[in-house]
Amino acid sequence: MKELLSIAMESEVQVSLVPAGQSVPVIRIVGVSKAYRLYDNPVDRLKESLHPFRKKYHREFFALKDISLEIQRGETIGIIGRNGSGKSTLLKIIAGVLTPTNGIVSVGGKVSALLELGMGYNPEASGIENIYSAGTIMGYSGEEIKDRIDDILSFADIGDFVYQPMKSYSTGMFMRLAFSVATSVKPEVLIVDEALSVGDMFFQAKCMDRMRKMIEDHGTTLLFVSHAVDTLKNICKKAVYLEHGQIRCVGNSEYVTDQYLKDLRSEMYTVEPVDYTVDILQEHSNQAHPETGGELKESEVIFKNDMEFQRRTESSRYGSGGARVRCVELLNECGEPSISFGFYEKIIVRAHIECRKDLDALNCCVLVRNKDGIDLMHTTTREAGHIFPKLNRGNRLIVDFSFNNILKGNYLHSIHFSVNNTFSLEEQEILDAIESACVFESRFDPAHPVWHSIWYPFGFDYHLA
Repeated sequence: MKELLSIAMESEVQVSLVPAGQSVPVIRIVGVSKAYRLYDNPVDRLKESLHPFRKKYHREFFALKDISLEIQRGETIGIIGRNGSGKSTLLKIIAGVLTPTNGIVSVGGKVSALLELGMGYNPEASGIENIYSAGTIMGYSGEEIKDRIDDILSFADIGDFVYQPMKSYSTGMFMRLAFSVATSVKPEVLIVDEALSVGDMFFQAKCMDRMRKMIEDHGTTLLFVSHAVDTLKNICKKAVYLEHGQIRCVGNSEYVTDQYLKDLRSEMYTVEPVDYTVDILQEHSNQAHPETGGELKESEVIFKNDMEFQRRTESSRYGSGGARVRCVELLNECGEPSISFGFYEKIIVRAHIECRKDLDALNCCVLVRNKDGIDLMHTTTREAGHIFPKLNRGNRLIVDFSFNNILKGNYLHSIHFSVNNTFSLEEQEILDAIESACVFESRFDPAHPVWHSIWYPFGFDYHLA
């Protein structure tokens, strides 16, 4: 397994003065590109350098292309994208490890970076020796490093291994020491590139707590790369989605990660979208009730085709189109529309679904997220043991999910809804998936306060010893 080698480094770059009262971005990136020369054969590099007419034997690959971004002091920015999208290259340029091919990068303040670089620590030297050498690279004197050594060792918690050569460390131990060194210097900008993925759960929690304290107590700006979307959303307010070396979108972390997951899931689970030339709703526009087939029961509820809902969700939905969710509504226990629910009040999520092709294994899914985009609760009809009969093209059905409100009060929550043709976890077709299909408020009840994300009725007992 490839060792995680990290570098903790520090740099200061002067930025130009601006008028009083105008904020200065701590990081300013303008038109940055990074190109690499690719050669088909190693000898082509030599042939190119010696050719009298400077014939090119290479082709250019742009790891980054025309990136422009401003990051304010104290912001927490998550950077996501597939492998090879340019995430690490961008962070290395900001940290000063790489020089851009084109463009301007300005960084104000001390930068501490934890990167997968394969450099920065000497594997033959002990952990203690590497702490002092890393601190010296950062510009600290031996006395200043000595003042921080107890905190570094306490946080890393690798015991007597700190006196052993680092080549004997596991990747987790290596990361513990590197993260401890990088965060002990209280930098203005902290860059963390996938480093936490190799740590155990306990140490990951310690790292998250330390980063939060740095952000809250010292106004540290954080650039954080992780494929763990929930972790990224939990700590970062904003996110940047890179694709093929370019910025695909920038915004609040929930919106950006939804776009990222939408692209991933569409590629993984969705068949090519079907070209439905006939609108099923037009075929059945004169029917008051859904067409029935097999064991389907005719509904007394009117099927809704909400054009405003479809317009609002068009940009945040994806799927093959084999089924179409025409409306998702929230109802209280009396069956009345509502967007605000008190503690333990019944919430009904009602979806109006139209089958646009024959379906053998319909599966409906509901996901509840909090205001920060963190997944709280999830269920599917398949997991709950509800099996739909075979459905035919033209069938319409109205599906109700219900649960009691055990969510934190005075907060907004969102419902994400999807319909799939699911034969197994590995074999499924996303028919129609809608991010943020609807939003509701959980009201605070002083008689039943919920202090954390959700309430759960724990049992309790005690015995005198």
